[in-house]
Amino acid sequence: MIDVIHFYQADDLSLVRKFYGDILRLPLYKDQGKCLIYCLHHHGKIGFCTHHPKHNNDATCITFVYQNKDEVDKMYDYLKDFVDHIEAPSTNQTFHIYHFFVKDFNGHTVEFQTFNIL
Repeated sequence: MIDVIHFYQADDLSLVRKFYGDILRLPLYKDQGKCLIYCLHHHGKIGFCTHHPKHNNDATCITFVYQNKDEVDKMYDYLKDFVDHIEAPSTNQTFHIYHFFVKDFNGHTVEFQTFNIL
């Protein structure tokens, strides 16, 4: 078996803990002092480290995929009370997805989506 961890640079791990731990409620897998790694419910892991090289946070997008449109809408309704930079869910006809974007507290673009929306 193989697992995957995607790592991202973060200036402030307390903001990572607040967004991914407290708000998204992802379980913490490891706290390595300079790096926090969260479980993605048997679909790999996501890590945020203060020692990774700086990059443009808009150069990448973290996407969470849900089973259906209702789950995306529920996440939107939940998150709009916590984040300032949030777009209303919409349908993307080109890729047949239903999605919305937010900025996490370190400036990363985060997408919540479902496939097969026609």
